[in-house]
Amino acid sequence: MSVRTVLQRAEPPLVWLDLVQPTKEELDEIARTYGLHSTAVRDCLDPEHLPKFEQFDTHVFAILRAFDDRAERSCATVQELTRKVAIFSGRSFLITIHRTEQPWLATVEAKYHDEAAAPNGKEGLQSFLLTQVLNAAVDTYSAPMEAIEERIDAFEELVFGGHDADAREFAGDLREVHVLKRQVTLIKRLLWRTLDVVQRMSPSTGRAASLFRDVQENIESSHFYADELLDDVNTVLNVQLALAAHRTGEVMRILTVFSVFFLPLTFLVGVYGMNFDFMPELRSRWGYPMVLAAMGVITLAIYLWFRRRGWLRE
Repeated sequence: MSVRTVLQRAEPPLVWLDLVQPTKEELDEIARTYGLHSTAVRDCLDPEHLPKFEQFDTHVFAILRAFDDRAERSCATVQELTRKVAIFSGRSFLITIHRTEQPWLATVEAKYHDEAAAPNGKEGLQSFLLTQVLNAAVDTYSAPMEAIEERIDAFEELVFGGHDADAREFAGDLREVHVLKRQVTLIKRLLWRTLDVVQRMSPSTGRAASLFRDVQENIESSHFYADELLDDVNTVLNVQLALAAHRTGEVMRILTVFSVFFLPLTFLVGVYGMNFDFMPELRSRWGYPMVLAAMGVITLAIYLWFRRRGWLRE
């Protein structure tokens, strides 16, 4: 386990500890030192836990999930896209626990690490630090959502640019759009759960209340952004499916036109293939040419009718 004392103040007393990949025994020791609740400690060991909040007598416990900047573009599950951070916040301590190093949290810690030995502090510093961590966790979703928006824009240009893709390329595009939809849906769901955590954590009055309101506004803005992206992904997906259906309809239209041209000709051939004895035109010198001419007139009539109705236009 790696334990860092990020910040330590004497007046008012405050210590911020950051724990990386602690074992159960090490967590139990920290829990005894700071009076942490046992059920919350067990939740720290679960890497798949979704955002949650619990209020205890001497402290509060929260779980956040921040976007992992090392996640692959094809990832589509909560565990693949995000990393968990557990937070214990009491009157005189702030403890952050995570299984792997997280650059966004290290950036926040670096702002205060140089002042770790400072003897004095100010009232409300603990709430300020907590909201800084919350805001930083929410901000990790901004860059991936901007990247998703760029991919959606590129896909829209591909769809509306008259690009004729083959079946394999079309299937690959649909898979990519489906992955984008899964990612945006997960981000939206996690932001909504995080908003619920912050709302339950927020005090009703005081300077800390305004700090937590800022976090809520940040989450709501990101959630609205994710909602817009989800609408865009659904629109692109529906347009792509509609274009595929249109291409299929064009093929069927052409096949139908050809079948209509040959349907009456097939009927005439079928009639003459019945081999009746009484067919006077068979003994006429001009019988066969007249039948061919009749077939040509029928075909021309069908063509002119289709053209008049506009069914032969692209």
